[in-house]
Amino acid sequence: MKLGRFVVDTHVHGQRHAVRFSEGDEDAEYSRLGELMHTATPADEADEDDAVIVYDNSDRLVYDMDSYGVDMSLLLPAFGMNNEINKQIIDKHPDKFVACAYPVQTKKAAMRGEEEWTTERAVEELDEVLSWDGMVGIGEFMPSDPMVEERMTWRERKKEIRQYFDVAAKHDVPIRWHPGAASGYQAGGLREQDKLPDWRDPLNATDIIHEYPDVDLVFEHGGIQGHWRYNVERACMVAAQHDNVYLEVGLWWDDILNRPMNDPDIGPDQLMWGTDWGASMVAKGQNSDSPMDYPSMRWEQYSADGVPAHQPDYWGTSLRMLNKYAMDHNIPQDELNKILGGNFCDIYDIEPPHNRLFPEFIDK
Repeated sequence: MKLGRFVVDTHVHGQRHAVRFSEGDEDAEYSRLGELMHTATPADEADEDDAVIVYDNSDRLVYDMDSYGVDMSLLLPAFGMNNEINKQIIDKHPDKFVACAYPVQTKKAAMRGEEEWTTERAVEELDEVLSWDGMVGIGEFMPSDPMVEERMTWRERKKEIRQYFDVAAKHDVPIRWHPGAASGYQAGGLREQDKLPDWRDPLNATDIIHEYPDVDLVFEHGGIQGHWRYNVERACMVAAQHDNVYLEVGLWWDDILNRPMNDPDIGPDQLMWGTDWGASMVAKGQNSDSPMDYPSMRWEQYSADGVPAHQPDYWGTSLRMLNKYAMDHNIPQDELNKILGGNFCDIYDIEPPHNRLFPEFIDK
């Protein structure tokens, strides 16, 4: 049985990378894998000199959707994935996919040394891509200059972020905020969560949200990556203050789910099921007899294992954990339906297969 009436994963990567290390240089190139992925070349444009390519992985994605009863997916470009491939996937399956936009080409040009990054150029690319059919938001990540080498102050960063909120407001779409980051394949030095204050602390969002009350904001992974409980608690504090803030809960475990579900200022109205399908993290359980048994299961990149060659199965694990939580805590199905698809349809303006699938009440 499906876990909900209309099930949507709000955090999916329908593209995949293929890595071709040079013989004899495997260790050096592995240490730069994160950088190489960001500048990946689309498969139909690649030649034998391209170390990392990115390609349409939607056949495998659709197979998993059919296997697990997932009706729709929100596609996100990240780590060298691009808007054009996502648009091709949408055109092939318009009933199954929509996507968020990101200034991918502006970022790649800056990383390749072809053009200097500017916020204005990034905004122009976002403005164009958001005019395409099927593009319904901004993300993954809040756009940023990939060549920043030192920590930015929040005052500096806020000036940039306002411009991204402006384009979100213009197109009437949600914008996404990514606190923390997976760590396993980074090559050392300052990472995004070290350089950018929006990655370091979700509470910074409160300075922006009150200026844009009509722009919905989604905390990707609900803050779970990086500083586990630290970022989750701060993301929950922001959501409790603002009705237009939502949390992805697909990578959360029981103890973390209790926090917003039992907060009357958050609850199921502001939660969405979003995993990271298509990313290269894997789940590992912890030994319950160990003092390190928190969290009970953790999604991460484990550099000691190497890059997974298989497609990590996010949905089997995530849906099983969410179902267990719902059963253990007697969560009404109407509330679960909101988390699994209803809230997504509401904020991304998606028409579900039928009306009256999700809770709504008539004022007396």
